Amino acid sequence: MKVSAVIPIRYDDCFADDGTPRMLLAGHQLWEITLRQACRSAQLDKVVVAYDDERFVKHLTPPHGSIEQCLRPKILSSDKSTTIDVLAFVANWLDQKAISTDYLMLLEITHPLRPREIIDDLIKNAQSQESDSLITCHPVHYNFWRRGEAGQMNRISGAGENSEVALYEELTGICSLFRPHFLATNNPFGDQVDIIPIDRFWATIDVRDDDGRWLAEQYLERLKIAL
Repeated sequence: MKVSAVIPIRYDDCFADDGTPRMLLAGHQLWEITLRQACRSAQLDKVVVAYDDERFVKHLTPPHGSIEQCLRPKILSSDKSTTIDVLAFVANWLDQKAISTDYLMLLEITHPLRPREIIDDLIKNAQSQESDSLITCHPVHYNFWRRGEAGQMNRISGAGENSEVALYEELTGICSLFRPHFLATNNPFGDQVDIIPIDRFWATIDVRDDDGRWLAEQYLERLKIAL
């Protein structure tokens, strides 16, 4: 089974106009952390960096290993675009290059605290299944309220006393898997969806601002995690 990782990168998220790094975590740039994690994998067939600015090319050189460089349109970096849109573009790009893959794995740079073996473990898990997608999630043990289209409030209960009922926070960017041919459809997740629950809170930390970075740094120090 072939799995290609996709790392979406927006230049403006990573660098200021003068080339200065925007966000460092323990002295490392976020995109470098995720790229190293992908290149360390023994199970990934290819690593695709989907960047949006030619200025990024000079950074995509060894020692990061062999990677595929995919320049995506600027429109796919707008606030109206999603990571699913980027995955769909990369799926078509790979197809045009005659590069076959069974799954695309989404690796967002804002999730730097991935458990060390999670990428390879998830791929091994997928080999024994027929899932259209495997989504990384965080189990949630609270109740929620959701406002409907008519303005009514609906209570959504968590597990409670029924062990068969559960809620999961979708965190696709940790390392979710998608079948390429579903990505450009109205149902990018496909029909057979499974989840990969991640109980460790620190692994779900989303580093998008100074608060997220501070929290990640606290856990790096507490758990003695080396990036």
